[in-house]
Amino acid sequence: MKKILLLIPAALSICALAGCNGGGGDTPGDGKVHVKFWHTMGQANQEMLNRMISTFEDANPDIKIEAYSQGGYDDIAKKLGDAIPAGTTPTMSFCYPDNVASYIEAGAVEDMTSYVSNEEYGMSDVDDYVKAYWDEGKNYQTPGIYSLPYAKSTEVIFYNASVFKDKGYSVPTTWDEMWTLCETIQKDFPNVKYPLGYDSDSNLFITMCEQNGIAYTTKEGKEAGDHFLFNNAEAKAMVTSIKEKYDKKLIVTKGSLPNNTYTSTMFTNGELMLSIGSTGGTTYNKSLNFDIGVAPLPKGKNNKHVISQGPSICFFKRAKTAEKVAAWKFYKHITNAENSANFAMQTGYEPVRTSSYNTPAFKAYMEEGVKQGNEYVASVNGGNLLATAANCTKECYATEYFSSDVFNGSDTARDAVGGIISNVLLGTKTLDTAFTDALTECLFTA
Repeated sequence: MKKILLLIPAALSICALAGCNGGGGDTPGDGKVHVKFWHTMGQANQEMLNRMISTFEDANPDIKIEAYSQGGYDDIAKKLGDAIPAGTTPTMSFCYPDNVASYIEAGAVEDMTSYVSNEEYGMSDVDDYVKAYWDEGKNYQTPGIYSLPYAKSTEVIFYNASVFKDKGYSVPTTWDEMWTLCETIQKDFPNVKYPLGYDSDSNLFITMCEQNGIAYTTKEGKEAGDHFLFNNAEAKAMVTSIKEKYDKKLIVTKGSLPNNTYTSTMFTNGELMLSIGSTGGTTYNKSLNFDIGVAPLPKGKNNKHVISQGPSICFFKRAKTAEKVAAWKFYKHITNAENSANFAMQTGYEPVRTSSYNTPAFKAYMEEGVKQGNEYVASVNGGNLLATAANCTKECYATEYFSSDVFNGSDTARDAVGGIISNVLLGTKTLDTAFTDALTECLFTA
């Protein structure tokens, strides 16, 4: 039985509460088309969202946007999973592709292909969206466009630029250079707990697979067992190598730290010299004690590949046609060049349109990102760290993003391989047991 169906009892029990979080209900009799939008924005970003809603409603007085924050990403996925069988889905919502795969299987999410190509209200500038972001919304087993990009991020290296300058360290461009540097840091700074931290065990596994041509998952095939490819000799050798580096105290991950401590916290505390983390969390890597450098991830055997992440937006079939058209128009508004640029400048996420980089405001913002020689460094005394990261990703990642195949169960695979890393590093499971248990979990829940 699929996961989405297992949620029916819980969903039915909360049907009566749907109005509390903006789900379900009839359109009020005010003559306007009401669009219910679920998101995960905090207060600061909601203020910006409200401004975008205001300008949209001024231009479209027959449309009312009702935006509701649903907590974090896990919270919104859970609420959508409950709302689908209960018939209380919003018109549009933040989403991750892994979750959208299950929404598609439940027949709940709208294929937006006809909206994009519509002669009256379609989109003539699809090519202006960053290709990797747009293609992600088509990367499902079922042909169509089932999610659209909104707040996208990737991973970079944050490093202690003050120490690097003092010691003459070079920023590593390959993983071999990274391990050599970590050994040097370990000798020069014996009190540093670990030279390198990685903030996502799942991303470490998935990125290493992508960079080295190791099978992870595939959307091809009809049976659950066809999709999960990670239980292979090459992946086991990769994890064994990471374990060796961990035992030498060259690297630590969030999952291998007590209480799942973010490595960015250790980095800003001076307990790490480098931390690999999301550009969406750039501000968590800021310190007032040393300059911060931002660099692209090291290259693997297949050159350089970096993960594309961050929430997209999907639209639900249950809404009336007029509501879905209005929601589509609103999506185009919040991702126009200016709005996408403004959202990126405030949050650290990447603009989803290439033209956003050419807006006057974003050009001025990018100039706040300090470049010292060939490196991007934000000084304690000046230099916008968000803009510094944006300069790095714009220059280095234009054609190098990847996103994993999505299918019903790909979200479980992501969590499961992260568990392989943490369990093997901590020694709570043997290598073979960790892989076998992860595969069993995937097959059971698919």
